[in-house]
Amino acid sequence: MLNRRLISAAILICVALLSIGLDLNWPVGGQVGMWLIPLFIAFTLGTGWEASQLLARKWYVSPKCLLVHSAIACAVCLFPLWYSFVMSVSYPADCPVGRAGWNLIGVMTGVGSSGIHALYSFQRHQQTMPLETSYGERTTLAWILSCFVIVYIVGCMSVWFLVRMQGSSLQGILNLISMLAIVKFADTGAYFAGKSMGRHKLISAISPGKTVEGLIGGMLMSIVMAYVFLRLLLPMCGGTAGTTWWGPALLGCLLTLVGLVGDLLESMIKRAVGAKDSGTLLPGLGGVWDVTDSLLPTAIVGYLGIIAKLT
Repeated sequence: MLNRRLISAAILICVALLSIGLDLNWPVGGQVGMWLIPLFIAFTLGTGWEASQLLARKWYVSPKCLLVHSAIACAVCLFPLWYSFVMSVSYPADCPVGRAGWNLIGVMTGVGSSGIHALYSFQRHQQTMPLETSYGERTTLAWILSCFVIVYIVGCMSVWFLVRMQGSSLQGILNLISMLAIVKFADTGAYFAGKSMGRHKLISAISPGKTVEGLIGGMLMSIVMAYVFLRLLLPMCGGTAGTTWWGPALLGCLLTLVGLVGDLLESMIKRAVGAKDSGTLLPGLGGVWDVTDSLLPTAIVGYLGIIAKLT
């Protein structure tokens, strides 16, 4: 099991580093970020698909329809990249919407398209079977659950593109690598600390394997890695580091705690529907959502930390 986990993790890391290296050194059409689009689409839609499959086990959700609405949201979120690529000019820095604004527009477009589909489905059903009143409740719940997937998964994952596009091309790549590494090292530290020293359960009703010792181990690992990446490697590679001595420690703690919340939210849904893993696409690691669970909410914290210069 451990070997399969390590092999899957190594493959994912190699693919991610290859995409990042291509994006930094050979931008498509001179536009940075284009090489990362396949990764973004794969992880975002893969996570959304698995989430909708889990929800469909117990509630009235159409994974195929939700996948289409999520894809629409993804496409709109990336509008600044499409604009720069097609027009061969940088996205206007003085645009009132800004890059972050398109994340909100994309999410709302996905929510809106899902709502239109729900309204149409409800209207068509009422015309053919007007006496079945429970269909309206199921349709409403399906739309609410679709909104959750689009807002939480597509919305959060698209923020990683904001991290990539923040600052110069080199600075954006270094920020992205640093944030992802800190989050995943925190997960690794929590896993091994919990396995070796875990005694006190953290929240056994949702995740019996989570322990207080694991949380502390993950937090310590994230703090160490934050200083290694943000204060040592980032300046060595030509990036710009922050000025406060306490910034990386605070950022590491926040990323660990918020990542834990993302992990537990996924575990709660899996426990509610009786699933062990979110999927089977990644042998040894489970599904795509089992990999991205901590990356969803930490994207927002990482982006805000960069803006606040906690790096």
